[in-house]
Formats: sequence, C-alpha cells, structure tokens
Amino acid sequence: MTRTLYQTLLGSRFDELPEKIKAMHAGAGRAEGRADIVRGESFLAQLICKLTQLPETGRDVPVVTTFEPIENGERWTRVFNGEAFRTDMLIDRLAGAVRLAEKFGPFLFRLELIPHKDGVDMLPQSVSLWGVTLPKILCPEAVGLERVKDDKYHFDVSVRFPLAGEVLRYAGWIEPVDASTAGVAEAQNQATASAKLTA
Repeated sequence: MTRTLYQTLLGSRFDELPEKIKAMHAGAGRAEGRADIVRGESFLAQLICKLTQLPETGRDVPVVTTFEPIENGERWTRVFNGEAFRTDMLIDRLAGAVRLAEKFGPFLFRLELIPHKDGVDMLPQSVSLWGVTLPKILCPEAVGLERVKDDKYHFDVSVRFPLAGEVLRYAGWIEPVDASTAGVAEAQNQATASAKLTA
C-alpha cells in the first residue's frame, strides 16, 4: 500500500526525513511496538479521558497502529494494550493553506507539520469544536514528535487542555509489519478474543 498524505503536505521536503520515518508514512499499513501511556492526574484530565475513552495509564504496553486511506487523508487507529484510539489525519486547505488537520470526535486540530533531518514536529495552530474555531485561551493543544532512535521509528505525543493541564501523553516505538506477519498476529488476536468470550 502506497500512502501519500505526508508527501502531499510536505512536497519535496518529504525527502529530508530519515528513512525510517519516510517508510512509516509511505508504505506501512500496519505497525507494531511498545509504548508508555500516562493519563493526567487532575480531576478534569481524568474526566476528559473517561468521557473520550482514551487509553489507560500503562508502561511498556503493546501497541498496534494501522493506517487506512480515507477521503482527503488517512485514518490512524492505535490500539494500546487492547484499547483503541482512532483519529482521522486530513489535508486541510483552509484559507488556501495546505496543512495537517487531526479530527478526534467533535475536535479538529490544525497542525503545522515541520520536517527536518531528525524527524517531524507537529505543532498546534488552531482548534475547532463542532466547526467553530475556539479562542486561543480555550484551545486544547496536541504536540507530536517523530524521531528515529535505536534504528526504530519513535513517537511522543502530548495532549493538554485548558484548566486540566496535560490530559494524555503516549510515547514509544513501532515498526512496520509485513502482510504475512500481520495475518498471523491477527489470527492470534482473534483466537485470544474468542477464548475470552467462551471462558
């Protein structure tokens, strides 16, 4: 599967990225690895996590990420220790600018995608809620970093909300999985799920 979201957003600058990051955004349909997840400790942060069904705090948990082409972008589904967290990564052309937008529930995060020799930075620009752009003081912020460490693709994502502080942070690594390996893993997952249902 050839994916073109990042190539469309970055143009010729896509070639500046490290090979591991280019491979993750050009050909991977599924990737697997490990991650640390930390939910915010404030009452409001915990409430937001519960209402939006964000993954639980955990250390060195298994993570599976799938990338599915959709209209005007890609759907990224991250499964942390069996808990799914899904967002749509879209090409946003607001006011003639071409940039990345991440849709999560009623929120649309507009992000500046900054490529460089060490990786990619995703920095917050603006946020809409049900199509209405929020004033800066009310905006939640999502910051994402992509790097290569120990010859693996690493991610580090932090989400903050006004008054709540940091709501969720997840960081770790993933590696692309070929179709044959993914098929075996999927069969194992289905067998495990069936065993739980019949237990």
